[in-house]
Amino acid sequence: MTGTAAPPAETEAPPRAQKEPPSPFLRGLPEPLPEHQLPAVQELRRWLNTQPHLPPLTDEHLHLFLHSCYGNLEPTKKTIEMYFTVRTQWTDLFSNRDPLLPEIECLMDLAHLMQLPQPTPEGYRVMLYRLVNPDASRLHFGTAVKAFCMYNDMQLSEDGLVPGYVVVFDMAGVHLGHLARVSLAVVRKFMIYIQDCHPVRLKGVHVINTVGFIDKVLALVKPFLKSEIIKLLHFHGPVTSLGKFLPLDILPEEYGGTGGKCQELADKYRTLLRTSYRSFLMEEEVLRVDESKRPPKQSWWQIFWGSDTNSLQQLSLD
Repeated sequence: MTGTAAPPAETEAPPRAQKEPPSPFLRGLPEPLPEHQLPAVQELRRWLNTQPHLPPLTDEHLHLFLHSCYGNLEPTKKTIEMYFTVRTQWTDLFSNRDPLLPEIECLMDLAHLMQLPQPTPEGYRVMLYRLVNPDASRLHFGTAVKAFCMYNDMQLSEDGLVPGYVVVFDMAGVHLGHLARVSLAVVRKFMIYIQDCHPVRLKGVHVINTVGFIDKVLALVKPFLKSEIIKLLHFHGPVTSLGKFLPLDILPEEYGGTGGKCQELADKYRTLLRTSYRSFLMEEEVLRVDESKRPPKQSWWQIFWGSDTNSLQQLSLD
C-alpha cells in the first residue's frame, strides 16, 4: 500500500522588512555624512534606545541635529526631544501639511518666500520674505506660520548642512490691519519652535522697510525672545543699510541686486513645494512622539518650563 506523503514541515515566514523612516533630506545629503560626528551619532543612538517615545530616526536626522547644535550632545538631545514633542502637540501647525490645501495656496498668493541664489561670503544662505498683497483680510496668521514651517522644511532638505542662515523680512505693505490679525498664542509657539526646535544655525535676522509701528510689533514678540536671538535682530529703513551685513549685489533686482526677480524666485520654490515636496511633507507626519511610551521621569518640557505636572497638556496655547 502506498502511503500518503507527509505534509511539508512548516517554516517560519521571514520577517517583513521594516520601512525606513523618512529622511529630513528628500534626495539625501549632497555630501558624505561627516565622519567626525560618527562617535556622537553612536552616542545619540544609545540615548535613543532609552527614549521609546521618540520616533525612529535616520542617521541623517542625527547629523542634522548635531550640526545645528555645533556637535554638542546635550543640546542636541534636548533639541531632538523638543522638536518632535512640539510637532506632535501643536497639530494646528504641524498636521495636514498638504501644500495644495486652499488655505496654503491662499497664503502663497499673499507673500513671496524665497532663497537668494548666492550665499554670503561666509557661506550663509539668505532667506527673503515679503508681502505682495497687502489685503490683511485675507491673512490667517496660524496658516501663515504653518506654511512658513513647511517652506523651511523644504529649504532645509534642499540645502543640507550649511554654515548658517540669514533671514530678511521686508515690511513694505505691512500695516496695522495685519497686526490686528496676529495671534499671541501662535506667536509664542512660533518663537519656541524657531529658537529651541528648528535645526539650523541662525546667523542674523534683518527687518527692512521698517514701519512706524514697529514698537508695537516688538511689544508682541519681545517677551518670547531669548537674549541670543535679540542680538541677531537688526532693523533697517532702506535696504542699502543691509550692506553692512551682506553684499547688496546678491539681492533680487527689485532691491538693486543681480539675484534674479522676486516673482521668479518665489515661483520656483512654490512649484517645488507643490510637486517634489508634497508627499515629503505629508509623510513627515509619521515622525511623532508616542506619549504612552515616554519614560516615567521628568520630561524635557518640565525641565524647560520648570513645571511640576506630569502632563504636557499645560503647553496647549490654543
